[in-house]
Amino acid sequence: MSVKQDFISPEQVYDVLIVGAGPVGLASAIALYRRGIKNILVIDRASEFRRVGQMVDLLPNGLKSLKYIDELAYLKVKEAGFEFRQPPNNPDDKNNAGEPEKPPQKRAWHHKNLQGNIIRSIPLDFETWFNRYGEGRVSLPWFDLQTTLRNLLPPEIVLANHRCVNVTEDSTGTQISCVCDNRAPATNPFAHWETHKTDAIEIDSTDNFTSDSIQKNFRAKLVVAADGINSTIRQALYKNSDLSQWAKPQYSDFSAIGCLQIDSVPDEIIQELESKYFQGDRIITLYQDPIKSDSQYLEQPRIILIRQSDNTLGYLLHAPLSLDSLPNKSAEEKIELAVNVLEKANFPLIFIRLVNLSNPENLFSRPYYIHPATISLDSKPVWSSGRVVLAGDAAHGMPPFAAQGVNQGFEDAASIATAIAKIINDNVLDDEKAIANAFNQYEQIRRPFMMKIQEATIKNHVWSQQQWEDYSEMVYSRNLQQASGNLV
Repeated sequence: MSVKQDFISPEQVYDVLIVGAGPVGLASAIALYRRGIKNILVIDRASEFRRVGQMVDLLPNGLKSLKYIDELAYLKVKEAGFEFRQPPNNPDDKNNAGEPEKPPQKRAWHHKNLQGNIIRSIPLDFETWFNRYGEGRVSLPWFDLQTTLRNLLPPEIVLANHRCVNVTEDSTGTQISCVCDNRAPATNPFAHWETHKTDAIEIDSTDNFTSDSIQKNFRAKLVVAADGINSTIRQALYKNSDLSQWAKPQYSDFSAIGCLQIDSVPDEIIQELESKYFQGDRIITLYQDPIKSDSQYLEQPRIILIRQSDNTLGYLLHAPLSLDSLPNKSAEEKIELAVNVLEKANFPLIFIRLVNLSNPENLFSRPYYIHPATISLDSKPVWSSGRVVLAGDAAHGMPPFAAQGVNQGFEDAASIATAIAKIINDNVLDDEKAIANAFNQYEQIRRPFMMKIQEATIKNHVWSQQQWEDYSEMVYSRNLQQASGNLV
């Protein structure tokens, strides 16, 4: 199939081209733009910026990074998070206008054993986090976060419908080849927030063009690959190299099966779950009481229960499943699989009854992937090659079990934007050695820390309250500048 060639502004050479207009790519662009580096471009494969994704928890380390990136971005994102958590206006509030405003109720996400006893608790309010770690916690939809950040950049430098298909490099710069077309947005099988029910998923390849496809080539001195865990840029860099086995993300050995809306749940199920487990909470996580943190226990399932309304519940089951367990299975077969997982792990009958009530139309499943930060290659860099550097999930994608994906991505954005700003301000964009040194320093600082974060992501469900607090102190209380070796 022929592809139209459309070389846009062939004389234009960007200082920085960012592939990926998710929160990490946009945060990187904002950091550069606010530091006076305006010859930049952000491209994204999405045909349009649409409401996709689930909730994002921005924790103290992410908010501290965002505040360093740009004070206005920090304030706008925090404002969007506060607005999202506020309940709709109640007409009766006018009658209570003279009464003092009640402080927001402090809530916690309790992790409990199957007897209903609390193993550990995670605060959900802004103030508790702020008082402990010097910065708070806000939650908002992924799309709202993306939109808030995108609105802080000139619209002409953020382009949708530009699917990167290749990257080539020479001594003067890098060329990114993209395809623009009118196909329906593709499901991303590696994104944990995609909840489409279809299993027939095809990954776009470099030769998957349609008759009305247009190819565009962009040139840049530097490229930041923030194009997600299934990064096209990473695949191009690792192809035909010692890193080829790591080009695609690895299966984490865990998958999710969930149904976030089960209506008309019988009263007896509601009452038993409320009296023994929810106890007034809206969301809880349940699993077998950890005995020891060995490999056998790490493979135990856990279930998140969500109280949506009076007789509506939802659940999300994280289970150790083989990668071939979910594809080409009907919703009914997946419900049966979830039930078998719970029975094998000796979950009480009440959970099995709830899962059996799942609405097949609302059921979703998702394998979780990881791009390990532990890759070793004889001291050679694995997060950069020449003028191209990886950030966010492209460098270290992982399951969402510790809510650190975007937060660590913001730490990357703060670090790499600072390094790039120094390269440009020092006028060494044509000095390949200076670029390599800057990118190597970024990796040497960030990758060892990401090894700890990924390990915590996989193992934290067996932790005690004290282990969780020690981890939180390490991640959330540290000084961003010191932690980044003065790169930030």
